[in-house]
Amino acid sequence: MPLSAPRRSRPFTAALHRLAADRDPGCLLDTDGAFLFVNDAWERFALTNGGGSRCTASALIGTRMLDHVTGDAPRRMLRQLLERALRAHVTQTSECNGPDVARLVAAQLEPVTTGGGAPVGIAVVYRVVRERPIGDVYPLEDATSRSWRGPAGLEQCSTCRRTRRPDVPDEWDLVPGLVAAPPRDTQFGCCPRCLALHHGETAAEATRASSRDA
Repeated sequence: MPLSAPRRSRPFTAALHRLAADRDPGCLLDTDGAFLFVNDAWERFALTNGGGSRCTASALIGTRMLDHVTGDAPRRMLRQLLERALRAHVTQTSECNGPDVARLVAAQLEPVTTGGGAPVGIAVVYRVVRERPIGDVYPLEDATSRSWRGPAGLEQCSTCRRTRRPDVPDEWDLVPGLVAAPPRDTQFGCCPRCLALHHGETAAEATRASSRDA
């Protein structure tokens, strides 16, 4: 039976108030993974971590999280993660690097449910686990040292923020200048290393699901 508007709105309102008061970046999604709300901490983080206006509320609200990810494997991975989060609490730990900081972040996804337990959305909060100077973790490349744009444009991993070398597609480099200010047409996906290292379980589930659907 479809949920009435009041039954849907009460859990959304409670989740929204919790996220608004949280000091860590957070967002509220509906059951299709569309953005309904991002908090002030999200806005601040987007502007200081190279996300720019494309990652603020004005650009995100009403769009699906999947709309901002490129590549079949990363999209399957994210879709599987959101499906899991509608059923139970999920914690996904991965990198979320900036131009100066190597950052390990735990994404905590919690289903938003009615009193009867029916899922109506997902609350997501990103909590920092560890920060180190980016140069202590990766060799750094200058944005002017080579051409980073291939036939499909510039490709950057949305997790580690390394940029793919168009002339050597298996190589990815940390380019602080491109992390701080990625070109408008940058394609964001997930590099093979991050898929295996940070998203292995989710990627495996997504692959199994894809195989069942084939």
